[in-house]
Amino acid sequence: MSDAKFSAVHEPLKETLDAGAESFLQDMVETEHFSGVVMVAQGGQILHRRAYNPRSDDYKIHAASRLHVGSLGKQFTAAAIMQQVEAGTVQLEGGINDFLPMTHRAEIWEGINVEHLLAHTSGIPDYALTRDYYDVVDGWASGSTIEGMIAEAMTRPLLFDPGTQFRYCNLGYTLLGEIIEVATGLRYADYIKAELLDPLGMANSQIHNENYVRLPGDAVGLQWDARRSCHVRNETASLPVTPADGGLITTLDDFLRWAAVYKSLTHPKLSTPSLERLLAQAAPTETYAWPERNMRGQGFYGLGLMRSGDLIMHEGSIVGFRSFFIYGRDDDLLISVFSNNTYNDVFRIASGLFSLHVPSASHANQAGGA
Repeated sequence: MSDAKFSAVHEPLKETLDAGAESFLQDMVETEHFSGVVMVAQGGQILHRRAYNPRSDDYKIHAASRLHVGSLGKQFTAAAIMQQVEAGTVQLEGGINDFLPMTHRAEIWEGINVEHLLAHTSGIPDYALTRDYYDVVDGWASGSTIEGMIAEAMTRPLLFDPGTQFRYCNLGYTLLGEIIEVATGLRYADYIKAELLDPLGMANSQIHNENYVRLPGDAVGLQWDARRSCHVRNETASLPVTPADGGLITTLDDFLRWAAVYKSLTHPKLSTPSLERLLAQAAPTETYAWPERNMRGQGFYGLGLMRSGDLIMHEGSIVGFRSFFIYGRDDDLLISVFSNNTYNDVFRIASGLFSLHVPSASHANQAGGA
């Protein structure tokens, strides 16, 4: 068990309000029952940072609260793989069977390389279909459940030849987490903390694994109950999440530190060429799954990141939480929407906020929804 410590945030941060953003978000509170935290930052200045509380004091949050952000964590997994590429322990073009634990190597995966997993072009079916081995708590899988998902995937035929199509695959990132653990000899959560989070001062971020303990102020995953007209806990059990595909817990301010990496293309423990590789197209455009997000040109997928022109984006969707971030390198503009309400259309909210601050951009018509 790791002895890593995480600091609970006890005092709410001072909120910063932008009139246009606040008007838009209050409309989202009214029409979508929005609950969560939002940041708009540009040129090193925080323009808007506020928490929007659910209709229950039992679930109160503030601007410094930690939220689960789901697949926004995939970019950290991708960055960790690039660190191993730099170290020479992993190769993007290397077959995954060369890097996975012996028990997780499958003959059917012989044509799949590490980049295929990163770009969602492996052809491996997503989370397995059988549920009799699942032991999922609040959507979180660990131990034998993860082992069971991988074991089942090893027996299922590929959906297509590796590299020929894009098909989003969470399980591919679960496998990348296994590769990181083999390459480093560390638990995935401990490695991410030591090599990616701590060097940036992201002291209030961590990876959810079996050692996670909810801290005071951490947001609870919710959903909107129309019948009762209130937010209630989301108790979905069938959707599993693993540490490497969706386990990131972070705050608005911590994620701002991470977004700065994309502005400067520098990280204390990752080279500029590796960061550029994360941003480069890695999946066939014609099979990309988010055509409505062509906000600044043809959308494409890099390594753990959605792209459109200079825009860097990703969404997260797990039990009780929805998230979306957009970072425009040309505008040095970050929009972070971390919701603890599965009812919310976080892309609509994020793109709407983006268009408010770059109204002349081609994405202005995108604010109506995804």
